[in-house]
Amino acid sequence: MQIDITEVLGLVAGFIGAFAFAPQAFKIIRDRDASGVSGLTYAMVLTGAVLWGAYGVLRGAPSIMLWNVVAAGLAATVLILKLRKPSR
Repeated sequence: MQIDITEVLGLVAGFIGAFAFAPQAFKIIRDRDASGVSGLTYAMVLTGAVLWGAYGVLRGAPSIMLWNVVAAGLAATVLILKLRKPSR
């Protein structure tokens, strides 16, 4: 099995980029407070991740597809928590 160094680079870069949203998502889930984040920012991140994911599908690039699905999932989680009304 031959490893394509370009794809490895894409996988590593995508991992770092996608999971950059994880600390914010975990903090919001833990604190049950999303008042400090911008809904517009996460809507834009979600849109960008979906578009990049579609680009990855069209280009047949697994690293772009994979990590943008992860980024979209994390951004969607933050956005849903931001838009959800508090349960008080």
